[in-house]
Order: sequence, then C-alpha cells, then structure tokens
Amino acid sequence: MSEFHIIEVFNAFSAGALFLLGTITFIRQNDALVNANRWLGAFYGILALTFCQLFLEHIKIANALLIHLLEIPRWAMLPCLYVAVCHLTSSAVRKSSLMMHFFPFLLFVIYSIIYVIPDLYNRHEYILKLPTWVGGIIRYFFFVQMICYWILCFFDLRKHKQKLKMLASFTEKIDLKWLQYLLLSVLLLLAVRILSISVTQISSFSPILYFVGIIFLAYASLAQQSIYVTEAMPLHEQEEIVLTKAFHERLTPEQVYELKAWVIRKTQEEKLYLDPGLTLSVLSRHIGISSHELSYVLNQGIGKSFYQFINELRTEEAKSLLLSEENNHLDMLGIAIRAGFNSKTTFYTTFKKLTNQTPKQYLHQHKTPPQP
Repeated sequence: MSEFHIIEVFNAFSAGALFLLGTITFIRQNDALVNANRWLGAFYGILALTFCQLFLEHIKIANALLIHLLEIPRWAMLPCLYVAVCHLTSSAVRKSSLMMHFFPFLLFVIYSIIYVIPDLYNRHEYILKLPTWVGGIIRYFFFVQMICYWILCFFDLRKHKQKLKMLASFTEKIDLKWLQYLLLSVLLLLAVRILSISVTQISSFSPILYFVGIIFLAYASLAQQSIYVTEAMPLHEQEEIVLTKAFHERLTPEQVYELKAWVIRKTQEEKLYLDPGLTLSVLSRHIGISSHELSYVLNQGIGKSFYQFINELRTEEAKSLLLSEENNHLDMLGIAIRAGFNSKTTFYTTFKKLTNQTPKQYLHQHKTPPQP
C-alpha cells in the first residue's frame, strides 16, 4: 500500500456529500421540476462515483475491475446535467436526441463488457485490443465532452433568460440564478480537473479544491426555486414566439398598425399591466389575439419586448402614484405593488433604467411642496 496522505480523505468527503445531495435532489417533491431533478440527481450520483474512484485509486485498496466499473458511468455524467438543464429551461428534449447524447456512453459500456471486464476479471490486468490512436481518442474524449456539454448548458441557460423577457413581466424568481451558480461550480470542478493534470502544485491540493467546489455546488442546488411561479406556458406557445417567414407575410403593415393601436389602448384602458403575474399568454387572451400575433406586434409594431412594454406602463403608473396625495401613506413597496410590480427590486431597477432616477429621487424632484 502506498503512503497515505490525509488530504486524500477530501475525495471521500466529496463522494459522501454528492451521494447525499444526489439523493435529496432525486426525491425532491416538486411536480414542475420532477424530471429535471431526477436527471440532476443522476448527475450528482455519477459525480460521487467519480470521487469514489479517485479516493480508491489514491489509497490503493481496490482492484482494477472495481476502478473500471466506477469509471463507466462517467461517460453519462455531463449528458445527464445537460438534459436536466433542458428540462429546467423548458427546452425540448426529443427521445431521438436523447439517444444521441448517451450514445458514447452506450458504446463504452459495450466495449467494456466485451473486452475490458473479461480481461480484468480473468487476468487482473487491462489489455487494450484497439489501435493506440483509438485509445488516445477515448482518453481525451471525456475532457472534450465535459467542455462541450458545459458550453451547451451555458447557452441553453442564456437563451432561457432571453426568452423570459418575451413571456413574463418579471424575472427575479424565474431567471434560474441558482442554476447559473451551479454551472459556475461545475466549471470550477472542470478547471481543477484539467489543471491538476499538468500543474503539480494544483494536483497536490486538488481534493481540497474539489471539496470547495462541491460545497458551492450543494449550496446552489439546495437554493433551487420553481421556475413556474407565474404560469407554465405550454411548449407549443413558446415555440410560437419564434417568428416564421410565412407568418410575416400574413400581416400587412396596416394590420400591424391597427393591432398595435388596439394592444396599447386595451392594455392601458383596462390597466391590464397592474396584474403582477401578467404573462404574454394571459395578455393575449385579454387582447383577443394569439401569443404569436401579440409577440410579433410588440416586437415589430411597438419595437419592444413584452417585458419592456409592460414595465414601462407600470413605471408611468408608479410616477402617478408617487405624486398623488392619496398615496402619501404608502412606502415604496406599496407603490411598487399598486403599480403592478411583483417586487421592490424590479420596481427600482426598471424605474432607474427608464428615468435615470430612483423613485425617491423622482419624488423629491417632482413633488410639489405643501402650500403654507
């Protein structure tokens, strides 16, 4: 047995923490996110097996067969994370594409069953029966896979954030900020893994760095919120937002102009923007047109996203409320709620962006002093 270093125990700590986190995530009761949590729990479980393998390799108490068995699921680890992110961001994951993502894992399983496991079981040694260059591809493919899938997760999350402003009038609780932190934690783990291969100093302390990354990973995961706090828009309605050439040709400039006037008049006269949970589909039902048509009119006719259009109207309402004598008893949160904002944060951020002033600065500048 090789010399044991206490620092290697951190790999065992990481494995235990990930097994616990994976179990909690997998069984978490959240109907809206049940599929996402199962895939995310699978990701944590496979990552835990990876740290088990690292620990056993360092202390030299496991045979080569066990080490290889722990290595097999690793090829499915990042695809599990990507599928979880797709479910969290309501992206479509078709069964055919699902098979494609896990195809390398299935190939590795087949190769292991036919060649590797029999050799390790019978001879206790690993005999590679493939050309050397193929072995090199297999060795580095996993690192390429990790980087590629992390990038896919990042862009899927960014696309989700852009889509939110077309569907919802507030985004604080549905922007998946916790998932952003989770991806940053995964990036930290990837960076440590890659650097530890080439930098001896980092390799010596990598178990501690891994454990720190997993602490952040656990914090981000346990801070998970439901993304459906406003309305779970059906997938077909989300896909309608992607404008097609055929639809462009069905609306003439005159029709867009008429619909634009109708949307503005209906929204303002009925003060539909005062509903803090207003979404694109809800507004489209009030207006009497489809979500697709409303999205096109807002973007092409008015030149604004749904988020911008509604929150600008709320800002104008807030201005009136701030200067009204009847609302002197309200604090800023009260003004925000009455104006239709879902939170004080959205109110301040939107108001400052549109007026270059905070609500209090606007009030002090425009409030008429009481007459003596």
